[in-house]
Amino acid sequence: MTTRAEAEPPAKEVGHETEVDTGRLDGASPGRVVAIVAVVIMFAEVVPLQYAMIAPAVQKVGHTWPEVGDNLTWMIIILGLVGGATTPIVSNLADLYGKRRVMLAGSVSFLAGSLLCATTDDWTLFLVGRALQASCFALTAIAVGLLRDLVPRRYVPIAIGALATGFGLSGVLSPLVGGALTETYSWRSLFWFLVVYMLVLIPLMVWLVPESKVRSRQELDWVGAVLIGAGAALVLVYLSNGQAWGWGRSSAWGYLLAGLAVLVVFWVWETRTPAPMMDPKLLRAPKVSIVLAIGFLANVVIGGAGFAVPYMAQTDAGEIKDRILAGAAAQAQAPVEMMRQVITFEGGMKYALGLSLLGYAVHITIGMSLTGMAAGPLGGWWGQRSGLRAPLVAAMAVLTLSMALLAGFHGSWIAVMLVMSIYGVGLGLYYAAANNLIVEAVPKESSGIGAGMLAVAQSFGAALGTAVATAVLSAHTFRMTSPSPTGQGTVTTDIPQVYTDSGWTTALWVPAAAALVGTVLAVVMRAGRTPATGGAEPEVH
Repeated sequence: MTTRAEAEPPAKEVGHETEVDTGRLDGASPGRVVAIVAVVIMFAEVVPLQYAMIAPAVQKVGHTWPEVGDNLTWMIIILGLVGGATTPIVSNLADLYGKRRVMLAGSVSFLAGSLLCATTDDWTLFLVGRALQASCFALTAIAVGLLRDLVPRRYVPIAIGALATGFGLSGVLSPLVGGALTETYSWRSLFWFLVVYMLVLIPLMVWLVPESKVRSRQELDWVGAVLIGAGAALVLVYLSNGQAWGWGRSSAWGYLLAGLAVLVVFWVWETRTPAPMMDPKLLRAPKVSIVLAIGFLANVVIGGAGFAVPYMAQTDAGEIKDRILAGAAAQAQAPVEMMRQVITFEGGMKYALGLSLLGYAVHITIGMSLTGMAAGPLGGWWGQRSGLRAPLVAAMAVLTLSMALLAGFHGSWIAVMLVMSIYGVGLGLYYAAANNLIVEAVPKESSGIGAGMLAVAQSFGAALGTAVATAVLSAHTFRMTSPSPTGQGTVTTDIPQVYTDSGWTTALWVPAAAALVGTVLAVVMRAGRTPATGGAEPEVH
């Protein structure tokens, strides 16, 4: 038996339609609307901002806890696990109890996690702090629904497209601010920055942004929420650790099988419960399912490129070779110059640009971020005039082109900068089109969970993109050939976590292929062929 979480607001006339009052700011001044959109975007921005700031500092964090070894990567892995598991639950809570209210609750969790990470000397507590930060990953999905409910309908596609502008802003700010802070202070200053960031935004959200009046008409499906969260977490564990554990080992793929089994149980439950998290008919509808599939494929690209480009750009070939020679000389108790004469290296490293974190920001990410910031609102405007399918096709085609170009041309920072500037266009258009297509496809009372489902599909795609890139690279390790310790012949040694140019080229063709499949799906999809309405109620068939 379902119950109404809140009495339905009164209806009002909009043109020739009658719609439920959502709290839409139709009579508000343009300045107020812009301010509200800006605050909501900056609130949602904390998710990509914290990831982009903290990920490059992993090695610096490792100096504080050298005893954790390879488990250091869990400070990143835990974001995907907890974020993927909690996003559907938190998004559903937003539909039930209010989007602004749940966003504020998420901000408290993020604030507590940032403060814990900034102050603790215990590795386990540090991971708890990261998990608390990850629990607010649904903020971006909820922001999509909040903008749909509050912004005057004619501006909704552009406002949602502007979320991509926020992603671009984090791409500019995070390396610049993060690089300056870590070089001047320590990695803990990154978390203090996030504490201050949220302390500034919480009062602005309370003061400027009203609550949406839209509520889902049912109780929370706790069984479904637990099932999808557990299933997503198990699959992401496999995708995140499969390379380290061994993809074919039963102890590894057992996580994948268990996760898929739980997701099947979730689907069966949703088809039979009277109060599902999201109507299974809607999930089966091509206007939703194809967008989720394209979101998955697009994020294979985003995850793969997000891993590959900073890794290549910040690899210093000369420094690596000097370190190897110094280690070999120390082991052989011989001069470095003598070892330089007898040691050879196998595999080119033309991709290694040797940029610092700050240099990476200045030379690479600024161009990508600026084009993404411009393309996001443009994608919303384009969809409002000719339909969202067109910018989605353009987005996937541009992502395909950029990955193909990057596979072939990554030997100089100028080439990478130009390619990533093209990539930024595809990134901005994708986020604008995909989020708006979900808004067009689902009822307003399900906008939070609809965007949440897209976020989960994107998490799977990003994890797979990173995992596949890592698997390909592991077969193309940089090698050193040196005299055998026995004095007879030579021995070849793999250099861990250093890869050849051919490995990166092969790894980059994988996201290019994924983007090409996504392009084909976008071309054939039926949805998005008419101008975007800003979320006028769709008919479910």
